[in-house]
Amino acid sequence: MGDKPFENSQILKGLCELALLSLLQGRAHYGIEILQRLRADAGIDIADGTIYPLLHRLAKADFVRSEWVIDEAGGRPRKYYELTPVGRAELALQVEQWQRLSGALNRFLSRTGK
Repeated sequence: MGDKPFENSQILKGLCELALLSLLQGRAHYGIEILQRLRADAGIDIADGTIYPLLHRLAKADFVRSEWVIDEAGGRPRKYYELTPVGRAELALQVEQWQRLSGALNRFLSRTGK
């Protein structure tokens, strides 16, 4: 179970946004790269068709912005996404909420005969 991607769709929906915002805090990423990193690094088995609607919703909420970039080597253009200041504040809030909730749930789940 350790390296198997997380697959519970209801829980996954809530965690995808947090993981995506966290990924973008370091630098801008393009769509397929985001998808690959969420799968490989966060263990979230997100469907291909899920990432762009999520990015669109986050852009509409002003959490991310996008920019088309053309590779210097003449490659095809890619749309890169990065956090906005509003997105950074939202990430901080979601991290704090997640830590509080996961801590409480871990304590609850690890109780012994109480």
